Amino acid sequence: MLTAILFFVLAFTGFTGALLLVFHKNPIVASLGMAVSTVTLGVLYIFLHVPFLGFFQMIVYAGAVMVIALYVIMALGREEIGVEVGTSQVLLSYAAALLFIFYVYRLLRKSGFGAFFPVEKTFGSIQSFGNLLVTQYAVPFEIASVLLLGAMIGAIILSRREWS
Repeated sequence: MLTAILFFVLAFTGFTGALLLVFHKNPIVASLGMAVSTVTLGVLYIFLHVPFLGFFQMIVYAGAVMVIALYVIMALGREEIGVEVGTSQVLLSYAAALLFIFYVYRLLRKSGFGAFFPVEKTFGSIQSFGNLLVTQYAVPFEIASVLLLGAMIGAIILSRREWS
């Protein structure tokens, strides 16, 4: 029972961070909402007994990627842009999100969602993750690294003031 309560608290916190990312017009607050969402996702991975992936999520995404995103936002000096959102729109968005969460919860309870299948002892370990990374997922890993390099070059080009 305690784990279910903890799961829903973490899920609600992560979902609230994601809503901040989507609905807040201040880019700093939105990126901090993304950081909250990624940290709670990392904690959920740890509770699923995949500690390497959880710490990797928190260190790489909430740490490095969010610091770079905040740096780019501050370097570009973008002001708060966007359409004014009324208080009623924000409250209705949060209410709709809560209704969606309760709907999914009821759906899961109705379906008789039982215990998970047992997994092997090495599941989620660094060795099994590294083995999968260099054997089965080597090409997608390299493609992702090239895409991230291209995104970094694009961010550098866009941040140059004399070019824009």
